[in-house]
Amino acid sequence: MLAKPVRHHMTVRRDVSISSRPPMALIALIGASEVLPNGGLRALVTVAGETLIERQAARLADVGVTHIAVAVAALPADLLATCDRIRRRGMKVTPVRAAADLMGLVQGDDRIILVADGLRAGGTHYAAIAKPGAPAILVTGDTPLTQGFERIDATRRWGGLASISEPMVAELAAMPGEWDMMLTLLRLAVQSGARRLYCEPALFEQGEIAIVTDRPTAALIEQSSLQQVEYGGMGFGRSAIMMPLIRLAGPLLVKSPTTARYLPFVTAALWIAVAALAASGLAASGAMVAILGGLGLTAMRFLSAFRAESAAQDRVRDVIRTFAWVLLAIFPWLVSLAGPGHQMPLFSEAALAPCLAATILLARALYEDSGERRRFHWLLPDADQAWIMLAPALLFGFASLMFAILPLLALLQILLWLRLARRPEAR
Repeated sequence: MLAKPVRHHMTVRRDVSISSRPPMALIALIGASEVLPNGGLRALVTVAGETLIERQAARLADVGVTHIAVAVAALPADLLATCDRIRRRGMKVTPVRAAADLMGLVQGDDRIILVADGLRAGGTHYAAIAKPGAPAILVTGDTPLTQGFERIDATRRWGGLASISEPMVAELAAMPGEWDMMLTLLRLAVQSGARRLYCEPALFEQGEIAIVTDRPTAALIEQSSLQQVEYGGMGFGRSAIMMPLIRLAGPLLVKSPTTARYLPFVTAALWIAVAALAASGLAASGAMVAILGGLGLTAMRFLSAFRAESAAQDRVRDVIRTFAWVLLAIFPWLVSLAGPGHQMPLFSEAALAPCLAATILLARALYEDSGERRRFHWLLPDADQAWIMLAPALLFGFASLMFAILPLLALLQILLWLRLARRPEAR
């Protein structure tokens, strides 16, 4: 039961000019008071190595929220530790027990996003509820799959997200007695005629939106999420070879957050080892380690589907990928010039390796320019495909022939992709 709110008598100055007010802010109120049947807070249940409240905080940061209020009944040590981790990512976190506590965080023009206790939802749903406008409520149909959500009326249930205004918080703070802060604010939004944003109940069947009520439910959501990760984005090597291998190890990769923390360092070390082996004249060994480095980059992308990454993590992955691409372009030069003989590389390798890297860069530019209408993008060439084909060529001594074939093969893949991607979709 939440503590009884303390009333504050607020004096609003009417002589303050509008231009001197701080800009409107987005503040989130996350529920973190529900207890699981076997103990522990629902908000701290782990799905794919990440607690629900950390995932909620990351999704809220993506839509512009800078301050999170956590509605609590108590503050156990594990919740405090989780809040500290969220703070280290640049988000303000304040525990609140009553509406009066929340009143000290908001001002007249601020909007508050309500996030249900134990909610797991996608970024598109957070973005929809955070759009500027009047208060809004995410709603869905009343079906057996949505019984864990609060009922709105005879045919609708709450979808776990809502956008409310400061007057609703002030109204709750002025109400005598003890009230469930989250549900009462939701009821006030319903009574005020807030807009209703409908989402299909099928999303709950697919696990895209869910209320995690116990750990078995969390395990089912994690298993469903592993099956829904797309096949790696652009590139034949990554989509057809690397990502299927990573998905086989998916349950082990997502089990602990330590994997996501140290994987960038391991991947970077692998690509540095590729450069060191090439400089030592061990070209075939370098190419085989490059395949492992490609698996590391694919695993980083796989884990990013379960955890919202910070800007720093995005930059690290881009830097490693760029280094790998440059290494492919200069690989023959590095092997020959840094080798024991310090000789110029063969023309067939020295000229065609940069051409291969440029062709892969062209494929990526076409892929990114295609926007959301991306079809057959697994056909495009990528660095993983190049390293997989180069490794046996370097090992058995026909690298010059392979360097001649790969750019032509890459151009053929791009032409085939352009032809198929422009065909109208079947209706």
